Amino acid sequence: MSFSLFCLALCFASVRVRASAPATASNSPTIFYVTAPRPEVTNGLGCWIWDSVTFNKQTVRLWHRFEVPKTNPIVRAELRIAADNAFKVWLDGQELGSGSDWRTLSIYHLEGTLNPGAHVLAVEGFNDNDQAGVILGFRLETANGQIVEIRSDPASWRVVPNSEGGWETARPTENWPNASFAANFGRVPWWQIPASVLHISGTLPKPIAVWQSREFQVGLFAGCGVFVIICLHLLVQLVSQSKAHRLVQAERDRIARDIHDDLGSKLTQLLLTGEVAQIGSAPAASEPLSQMCDGARNILATIDEVVWIVNSQQDNLEDFAIYVCKYVQHFLQLTAIRCRFDVATELPAKNLSQLVRRNLFLAIKEAVNNAAKHSQATQLTLRIELIGSQLNVVLADNGHGFDSAQVSQERNGLINMKLRLAEIGGVCQVASRLGEGCQISFHVPLKPPSLFKTWFQARNREETTARDPLQPEGVGSPTNTAENPPVKSPETSPVAKPQ
Repeated sequence: MSFSLFCLALCFASVRVRASAPATASNSPTIFYVTAPRPEVTNGLGCWIWDSVTFNKQTVRLWHRFEVPKTNPIVRAELRIAADNAFKVWLDGQELGSGSDWRTLSIYHLEGTLNPGAHVLAVEGFNDNDQAGVILGFRLETANGQIVEIRSDPASWRVVPNSEGGWETARPTENWPNASFAANFGRVPWWQIPASVLHISGTLPKPIAVWQSREFQVGLFAGCGVFVIICLHLLVQLVSQSKAHRLVQAERDRIARDIHDDLGSKLTQLLLTGEVAQIGSAPAASEPLSQMCDGARNILATIDEVVWIVNSQQDNLEDFAIYVCKYVQHFLQLTAIRCRFDVATELPAKNLSQLVRRNLFLAIKEAVNNAAKHSQATQLTLRIELIGSQLNVVLADNGHGFDSAQVSQERNGLINMKLRLAEIGGVCQVASRLGEGCQISFHVPLKPPSLFKTWFQARNREETTARDPLQPEGVGSPTNTAENPPVKSPETSPVAKPQ
């Protein structure tokens, strides 16, 4: 944004400079007056031309279009003009000057004022009385010596009706007739050699680069203004979304606390009541009570999973790895499968969205459940690693394996894992052979957060901590050794389970 403001200031200053600069150059021409001209000053002049009808107090507009070669720059340009009685002359809509003495030849030196391409030369002549005419010659010389000559002749000049507006730069139409021949050069009553010559230079500013033109600078100024407005609009949207995100996070934290403190405590109380009832109950009633307690324990475990998924304070890679390791260890502790963990001691600070945590955790649950039910393995290895911006979770067992080519692709377990990974933009890969165990890999791309998002998330964490320093019960920060990841003691259930 600071760059945009700098561009705005630069463009504003440039436009002001360009608006005031040409005035001194165009209003201060250099004029040399010669009273005894040489005959060669008339070189390149055409014939006297005028309208087909001549009368007193008449104004005639003459128009001509010519091309400047694009291959070579112009090194010399001279326009020689005289009129009986007076004239004004324009080049591309900019006035070069005027004259009111038909005995004087005006020579305009226009070096450095013509760019390659099409140009328009326009002359307005005025006849006070009697005969009238305009005579001129325009000589252009390029860097390679090429000569372009424009002379006053009836065939190439048009007469513009006085009712036309903007005719100095307009295109000719069918109602613009050709000019009419008035007299050859040197014929009486006009001169063969003018009585005096005016050499005029500096009447037009030199051509400027495109980026220096007022149109370009105004366009750049407008573009920067639009860019700044778009940036401000996006910033307002980002702030609004950040506020909405904070409200959603606060609501998630509240739901997690309510579920954990209210529903969890009531189920724990029910479980304790059932266990106490088992102590003095008859054998016939003990079995239903035991089933009820087991069901309560399963519900408590499910509630803990829901609280962990909903809790926004656990939206990071380290807490995810700790929770998954504790879950796998707890799930396999009653089986014959030994669990090994390959997790870095310190994981990078990466945020995981609620959807990513939920889908990836449920896919891991399905894979661990399949290994416990079908693999007949004695060891399961869980590896969690972050390579670049991709999170990899790999579960490998040493069971009897299976032929992946013969496994039905319609099995719900495999389909569900692949669908859950596809929903978060990830990939699920299953590799297995008979007698060689099975390996299931989950690959999830993690997009790096933007600068604004990182800043707002930092503010959200600070505000949440300041608002409620007592966070909902979560997972500790154990040291993830390969063999023995520590398990936090449960608080809501007498059964060891992930928090």
